[in-house]
Amino acid sequence: MSRRRSQNEPEEQFLFSLDLTEFADEQPASPPRAAPKNPGKSASRNDAVPTRPSVPEPPNLRDAEAEMTRAEIAASRRVDPEYLMDRARRVFHRALLDERVLVVDPGTGAPSNADKDSSSSIRYARAVVDGVGGVPEARRAPGHGVRRNFERAVAAYLKSVMRALDVVRPGEWTVRRLGDAADGQGVQDASTVFEQYEHVSGLREAIEAHRDLRALIGHDSSIIAPDVVVARAPVPDSELNATARIVDPMGPLASASPLRSAVQSKALLHAVVACKWTLRSDRAEQVRSEARHLIRNRRGRVPHLVLVTGEPMPSRLAAVALGTGDIDCVYHVALHELMDAIDPEADPAGADLLHTMVQGRRLKDISDLPLDLAL
Repeated sequence: MSRRRSQNEPEEQFLFSLDLTEFADEQPASPPRAAPKNPGKSASRNDAVPTRPSVPEPPNLRDAEAEMTRAEIAASRRVDPEYLMDRARRVFHRALLDERVLVVDPGTGAPSNADKDSSSSIRYARAVVDGVGGVPEARRAPGHGVRRNFERAVAAYLKSVMRALDVVRPGEWTVRRLGDAADGQGVQDASTVFEQYEHVSGLREAIEAHRDLRALIGHDSSIIAPDVVVARAPVPDSELNATARIVDPMGPLASASPLRSAVQSKALLHAVVACKWTLRSDRAEQVRSEARHLIRNRRGRVPHLVLVTGEPMPSRLAAVALGTGDIDCVYHVALHELMDAIDPEADPAGADLLHTMVQGRRLKDISDLPLDLAL
């Protein structure tokens, strides 16, 4: 998705970026087929372009793949050059390691996404660490550093990958964190930034000015500042009319659509990405509560509402993923590694729960998120 940053917009210090030209399809075009010698006669079977003979599958391939992890199977089947999604996922994981989000505690040996009081959580988290590979023994980032660095890594990942999706979702897009006090930016209320929540500012001012309204409605009249947001800028009429006469700049028709910058200037909130490195019962309920708040108070279409997490326990993932209405979907930073980690014989309930979420499309890998946000 294309990106033209406003000069007044604070620049996020993203952790990485991808060179999209490296993944351009440079396969040479097929040579033109020679015309038949007799133009009045259709080409014979001997004149047809020969087709590549199919390579028979080795008889022991299925047996070999039965002993391989999903990542190893994907690598063994890949005969083309590397794809952007593969590189982006590895770089995203590297960012989690470099920023001390995913580390192994040198004292206890427990990964940073594990619950140290749960042997199952530690076992699954260690298997994820082995699948990701190269996880250092180090102390996790201090204070709120893990949360902040995780949000930054997710924002960087989405920004880098979604630039390649302009062909399916054109527009001027922004991927950013709204900021927090630790960054010196202060928490920004979504009602001051996005068109769908602009009306909430007036409601908040009215509540603050009248005690009777505060007693009736309550004081919680602000829209929370989401972790990571994807927003689209409204489109000028000149761009709408670039290839066809679509709207009359001076006419009364289509004069209320927020897509037109001539109607309003605020960004359109396309997606809210909650980032929770681990999930406890209170965090799961917080995610649902924030999603309901955004749904209930919006004016117009509901933005995508998703969660990205590194939680290894299926039961805690299910607390957010199962059911519909609040969250579109939950995305795991290493779902394929987690699925390899869970043994159906050792933990049949956990394996069944995990496969239920995956087959029901309530739990997906981080690599699915950019494409889903292009919907």
